[in-house]
Amino acid sequence: MAPLHAAEIPPHPRLLVTASDWVKLPARMAAQLEVAAVIKICIYRADQTLDADTLSYELTGRRMLSVSRNAVERVLDLSTAWKVTGDRRYLERCRREILSLCAFKDWHPEHHLDTAEMQAAVAIGYDWLHADLSEADRKTISAALLEKGLKATLAEKRVLGRDNNWNQVCNGGMVLSAVALLDIAPTLALSALAEARAHIPIGLEAGYPPDGAYSEGAGYWGYGTIYSILTAEALRTAQLPGAGITEHPGFLESGSFVALAYGNSGLMFNYGDNGESKRSATAAIAWMSRENRSAAIWSAFGKGFLEIDPNRAESFLALAAFWIPDPKDMKGAGLPLHYVGTGKSPIAIHRTGFAKNDLFLGIKAGKAKVNHGHMDAGSFVLDLMGQRWVSDLGHQEYHSLEKTGMNLFSMTRDSPRWTVFRLNQTSHNTLTYNSRPHDINGAARIISSSGPPVNETLLDMAAPLGLPEGASAIRSFVIDGKSTVIVTDTLKCLKPGDTIDWHMMTRAKVMESGKGFSLSLGGEKLLLEIASPQERNRSARAADPPPSDFDKANPEFTRINLKVQAGADGECRIRAVFQPAD
Repeated sequence: MAPLHAAEIPPHPRLLVTASDWVKLPARMAAQLEVAAVIKICIYRADQTLDADTLSYELTGRRMLSVSRNAVERVLDLSTAWKVTGDRRYLERCRREILSLCAFKDWHPEHHLDTAEMQAAVAIGYDWLHADLSEADRKTISAALLEKGLKATLAEKRVLGRDNNWNQVCNGGMVLSAVALLDIAPTLALSALAEARAHIPIGLEAGYPPDGAYSEGAGYWGYGTIYSILTAEALRTAQLPGAGITEHPGFLESGSFVALAYGNSGLMFNYGDNGESKRSATAAIAWMSRENRSAAIWSAFGKGFLEIDPNRAESFLALAAFWIPDPKDMKGAGLPLHYVGTGKSPIAIHRTGFAKNDLFLGIKAGKAKVNHGHMDAGSFVLDLMGQRWVSDLGHQEYHSLEKTGMNLFSMTRDSPRWTVFRLNQTSHNTLTYNSRPHDINGAARIISSSGPPVNETLLDMAAPLGLPEGASAIRSFVIDGKSTVIVTDTLKCLKPGDTIDWHMMTRAKVMESGKGFSLSLGGEKLLLEIASPQERNRSARAADPPPSDFDKANPEFTRINLKVQAGADGECRIRAVFQPAD
């Protein structure tokens, strides 16, 4: 990119929100309840911050990430409150916060997400408040942003080329710094932007297949995607060439993926390191609705902006006030009942409808050796009657494991990662062969997946189970009618005496009943009939205490298990039927 002349650099604010956007904001607040609700929450949180201590340099294990994220939230809320109300208390408090952050010895480049997110906070604050800061404050803040942010990231250039959310976050933080500092260090800023454009495609290719199924799951979608959005928007508002983000096949489509990823219970179809969170309205969702002009995405999340819990709202919420779409601009049909996601973590989703009492079935294929992966190949979640009957426990907090000395993110066959109950296959709703962990390189393959009226998905499970050569394992999911799910496992050519364990996790109260189990949850009842000609024993036991001292407790959950053993013919067949109790 050719050098910029001073006259070509847009004035501050030029980062994400321009002076024109601020002028238009009051009218947007008056016209749309959702925008007004977002601003109200930002002011509420800014009020809570007025009397709080400024953030301090504090590590939690090997991370300072919570400090950086709090910095983003505080700067956005306080600066928004100042711009909207004109109350100088918010300006002064934001100024003190930013100067305190700039006085840190560094922004912890050893764990570079910390540095990237701190750059986002300081760059936004510097840009948005530029006209309200003294010349001395500007020099202090820009110097810190340059040395502790931009130069620190360029010195750790390797993080820019990673193939996971680090790529999106680290490039995003650096781009925000570069745009903010265009008039202070134009040569270095343009060099940083060139580096970002060179490395961003790596993260996009790894994260977004053409159908939009983000490779790290719907929870991590929010983290990686917001930083890609920040990058695209920062380049746009600064009138600079883009980085190919919105043009990448699957990026805009990922908005629909996230809308589909929430079950009819309101809980996320979570797999890998994603938690079983509830649907929430976020700045990224607002942006995706606007950019796609998608009535479907907006209808799935839009009313959530009127119901946000201020104490649980995301850090970037203030930006939603500028990105919430005008409903008159929305178009398109509703979301489909059937969806297949490809990429590194293939999934299939079946629904009978979108009402609370309709059926939702989420099916996970793929393998364990992916970013934030678990041994969850073949696992599934099931919603019916407004309840989640079959659950995924989700991840365990990283620090709780790392403080024991565990190298949690090692991805070899013998990594201690796979000894963690929530990460290995024994806590997932899948199969275990001969009591062995899944083969981390073995991927469950979606053989076929059809929507209505067939409503069936077939998985090839041989590879993750690590079956002997020539053996096969097919897992079939069929929706029968509106409220019955049949899961059938057919394994052939095993060795006589080989064992298969069928297991699932549920929050329901479980009682043995006739051919299986009776499940009670939220005032509803579901029958699980499970049978196998090769059955040896069955059980339903509390998931607590977990196997190891370092494992997180699971007080709400029961683990149902059926053990079968191959006979002389080397076959095993298990049939599980889920249906409402009469």
